[in-house]
Amino acid sequence: MSERLFKKTGMRFLMALIPVFSVLFTGCGKKEEADGVINLRFVTYQAVDVPLDIKEVMEKANAISQEKIGVTVDLEFQPGDKINLMMASGEYYDMVYTSSWINNYDKNASAGLYYDITDLVKEKTPELYEYVDPYWDCAAVNGRIYGVPLLKDMGAEEMFRLNADYFEGEKGMVIPERMTIRDIEPFLEVYKKDFPDKFPLEMTKSGPGGYLNFLERIVNPIVVVPFGDGQEAEEVVPFYECEELVEKFRLFHKWYKAGYIHPDAATIESTASDKSIPVRFGVAWKGYQGYSNPEEWGFNVKISTFEGPFLSRSSGQGAMFGVSAACDEKHAEACLKYMELLSTDKKFRDILAYGIEGKHFEYLENGTVLRTPAGRDRYYLMLYQTGPSAAASVESVSRSFLADPDQWKGVFEEYETEGIHSALNGFSYDQTGKEDIIAALQAIYSDYGAELRTGTSDPDVVLPEIKRRMEAAGMDELLQDIRSQLSEWNRSKETGEKGISNDGN
Repeated sequence: MSERLFKKTGMRFLMALIPVFSVLFTGCGKKEEADGVINLRFVTYQAVDVPLDIKEVMEKANAISQEKIGVTVDLEFQPGDKINLMMASGEYYDMVYTSSWINNYDKNASAGLYYDITDLVKEKTPELYEYVDPYWDCAAVNGRIYGVPLLKDMGAEEMFRLNADYFEGEKGMVIPERMTIRDIEPFLEVYKKDFPDKFPLEMTKSGPGGYLNFLERIVNPIVVVPFGDGQEAEEVVPFYECEELVEKFRLFHKWYKAGYIHPDAATIESTASDKSIPVRFGVAWKGYQGYSNPEEWGFNVKISTFEGPFLSRSSGQGAMFGVSAACDEKHAEACLKYMELLSTDKKFRDILAYGIEGKHFEYLENGTVLRTPAGRDRYYLMLYQTGPSAAASVESVSRSFLADPDQWKGVFEEYETEGIHSALNGFSYDQTGKEDIIAALQAIYSDYGAELRTGTSDPDVVLPEIKRRMEAAGMDELLQDIRSQLSEWNRSKETGEKGISNDGN
């Protein structure tokens, strides 16, 4: 550990943090190279429990990466608050998980915490650059790239998940592949008539999954712009003036009054244990199997998409890796080479994704993978935690419920043909100087948010009150600053001063 870092954090403080952080592989500061092999400290988000067999899996992965690119990693999992603490303290790392929702990418890149990889990624890892293209724009801040987007569901599709055995089998209804959000009402009505004491629509305090995804959230969730808008600064509005969102709140309130939503929805943390709910929300992508496995639910499930796919800066930043600005060029290049290997070598990617073949998973005849019981129990994590989901083999949920091995090809083709793109893809609002206003506005939102998004409150009563409080807390000043930055961004875009071109210029 360097003297600077020692003084900043303190050895006693650091030793106290290690067990709290669930660090599986320790690493502070750059490790000395051994026989020309560069070792990296790679910190990723702890979305679920740390896999029990991570050490064994990483030993196998490191043997391969050392041979192929001369790089090994110490991989550790940290919850979001611990990553934020690590970033704020200046603790050394080489690569870190970053996104629009955990360890905020735009904020950290604007603050100079990530390495400028704009030129390095094109010169030293052209296969990585080609693999990610054309999704680099979501990583551009003032025309420079500071992170690597992980190809996964880059867009957001909102869907209903319905009990097909009940609605189609018993009631003779047809569940279409696509519907509008209002088209779900006949299904809710039928179930409520059959079971008047039950609530047919799954709802928790978080609200419907993805209910804001049709908006580009300039300051989440208080300042927004609908997809298709955004070219003009005045189209950026407070959430309470976005008519499309207000109509959703009104619809949720209508459903709440009709008895489709549990009366305590605004305080319910989870409904995962109640398998009887016949209509659930979901956010996924074309071909996703996780919502449909009859072995999990006890009945056949059909999916009906009602919105999307929406592609925006925030959705593109759903999962990324950032390289520390404290890295020297050798270590930054090693990080990119490791990401390139994860993105272009499927067999290697599958190790970090699923574990060790024969122990944690097996390859099926159609080219998909199936987790073993040991894999589900001892090495289960979300694919995005360790690399691009689209670079790994597709998982089948059972031998009889096989996934499409070319699933991701279909997903990205759909983005090209049916994707609804944000007009602001590439714009990042610099919050400098407005942090106190934003904190105050978000605190006001938190007073009402759960009741609005669950339909518990009448938006026509609540929103005027929110508007009054937010205007008093500085909303107009914040809007003026956002619109000024957006106008400048539009002008610079017209003159070609911003953006990342495919020819490397």
